[in-house]
Amino acid sequence: MTGGAQIQSLSYINKVDTTTFNHSSDDFDEKGATGKVTGGTYMALRSDINWGWAFTDLTRIITKYDTKGGVASAIPMYWSEVGENIAVASMKGVLAKATSLTTGVVADAFDPDKLIDAAATMDDPRAQKTLFVSRKTFAKLQKLQRNDFIPPSAANFNIGRFEGYNIIITEIFGDTKTVMATEGAIAFSAGLVPGVVGMELSRDPNGGNGGGGEILRTRLSIVAAPQGFSYVGAVKPSLTQLGTAANWAKVATDDSFIGIRAINHAA
Repeated sequence: MTGGAQIQSLSYINKVDTTTFNHSSDDFDEKGATGKVTGGTYMALRSDINWGWAFTDLTRIITKYDTKGGVASAIPMYWSEVGENIAVASMKGVLAKATSLTTGVVADAFDPDKLIDAAATMDDPRAQKTLFVSRKTFAKLQKLQRNDFIPPSAANFNIGRFEGYNIIITEIFGDTKTVMATEGAIAFSAGLVPGVVGMELSRDPNGGNGGGGEILRTRLSIVAAPQGFSYVGAVKPSLTQLGTAANWAKVATDDSFIGIRAINHAA
């Protein structure tokens, strides 16, 4: 978020080997063995994006609605959903690239136990996880009512919970796939690059065929980088392009260090 190229490298450190160690000795000349910390880099995309809303004076006069105030109050929700869409599309892309992260077949009935099996292939199965499900799959979770189901109205940010999993509803994966992600699976950040004006209002007296109007423009930079993958596509991708396997390269050599899994099941 400090500026620079829109595609930049991010460093990572590999897990330290904890299976080897030295037993201390009273022999001064006996030298203890040492290991080393290893790591690498992967490429992450920063999307510098903006959107604007135009409204005319005539609209405000007729409706008596504070258009500018109404739009301004909705901007945080707009950016929240844009960030979610970018992150989810990126997950779709890396799952298409690394098919080893997906289990199950679409002929299988939906079974929550498969979520536990998928988590067992991760480095830390105990980590907090979020499920990305379609509306139809969400309804199945509600009907199961196993142990605890907390509806969105009782959880923050309209995110429900099922047996300890956070739940986000999205149709990007369809009704035959449930995606699970652990905390930290995506390196996410949102903010303003130095020098960028986050929001401004411009007036055009010729807008509305001379009746006058204004444009409320808002800007934000977003990074949503799935850990263990490099983005290798264009610097200004659409959501469809983010969801394409060809725009991603798998960097992690061990799937257990990737915090994203997908489970295929019947609709």
